[in-house]
Amino acid sequence: MPPPQSRSLSRSAVLTVLMSGRQLERNQIVERTGLSRATVFRAVDELRNQGSVRDVTLPAPAGRGRPPVGVQLVSDAGQVCGVDLGGTNCRFVVADLLGRAIRVDRQRTPRERAAPALARWILDRIRQLSDGTVPAAIAVGLPGALSGDASQVFGSQNLPQIVGTTFISSLVDEAPAPVVVENDSNLALTGELRYGALAREATVSLVAIGTGLGTAAAIGGSVLRADDGRLGEFGRLNMPGSKLRLRDLVSGAGLIRYAQECGVDLADPRELFAAPERYPGLHRQVVDALVHLVAIVALAYEPRSILLTGGLTQGFDRALINRVASDATEIVGVPIDLAHSSLGDNSGLYGAMAAALNRAYTGLGISSADLGRVEVDRVAVTDSVAVLNRSAADGG
Repeated sequence: MPPPQSRSLSRSAVLTVLMSGRQLERNQIVERTGLSRATVFRAVDELRNQGSVRDVTLPAPAGRGRPPVGVQLVSDAGQVCGVDLGGTNCRFVVADLLGRAIRVDRQRTPRERAAPALARWILDRIRQLSDGTVPAAIAVGLPGALSGDASQVFGSQNLPQIVGTTFISSLVDEAPAPVVVENDSNLALTGELRYGALAREATVSLVAIGTGLGTAAAIGGSVLRADDGRLGEFGRLNMPGSKLRLRDLVSGAGLIRYAQECGVDLADPRELFAAPERYPGLHRQVVDALVHLVAIVALAYEPRSILLTGGLTQGFDRALINRVASDATEIVGVPIDLAHSSLGDNSGLYGAMAAALNRAYTGLGISSADLGRVEVDRVAVTDSVAVLNRSAADGG
């Protein structure tokens, strides 16, 4: 009998192949993993006995009478839940083990609740959406800087009650499943790399502008993280020659506050981009701040492209994006590719689902080295979310 470590690696390799969701003959798994026939057959038998895979009848090749028997992952044998907690809205997705959405939901964030109550509200909503099924893993994107061990939030402009350890510990201690917490901008970029139009090994930056402001960067497909969580917290920086911080001009909450201080009647920050002629001075300041931010991101990470996401960026038309890219290019001296993210405002939710799936996969026995090799059907995943979003919008 092979040693335990060898069996674990074999199980990981076989599961990694089956996570494609395809129906495969055992000999095809042998070819794709490079493992011996006996090893693959043993691993498949163990997985089948545990209910993780099932036998399926495959189409018979021409000239053969008996159809071959293959195996396929039991994708509904487990569920995961991804949560994108924002200062204004909180989004949820429940998905199967292939990342195909079963339910999606969007609720107003109960900002008035203290940390423990907010954590319980999230978990209660997960239980309702899971319909009695205990998820294999939960991942929550937070609008704040996290410590390297993800036990503490150092700062959150729009949800100050999550700062410290109480919110995360309440979430982890009371959850019915393993919980992953991560900065929401990092998860938004993770979502784009996993399910968006980017290559999974891209070097790219992301700027998320909603109620708050966040950035993230990936080099060779790996999202950068720091021990103190403040990597990419450029919203703290001042505008040149001013006491104003970038987040005062490039975030929904900051922009509303600043407009009020200036005596400008701006009820919704999106109005600034829908009708810029009504707010010429303020609009010019915000554009200058966007240029400054994009230039900083370009100099810091040298990305091949910079993606824009978040509710406020939905009002950025192509002319504005081109203007910001052109002005920032003049500052840094290198052409900047600036564009909307392909997943739009849902990128953080996709990233939370990806993080939950990774945690569930490791629980099943896939090694961290194999996680990046799991084949993803991007179209099937994004279509499943889009269908449920349309149904929710139509009142279904």
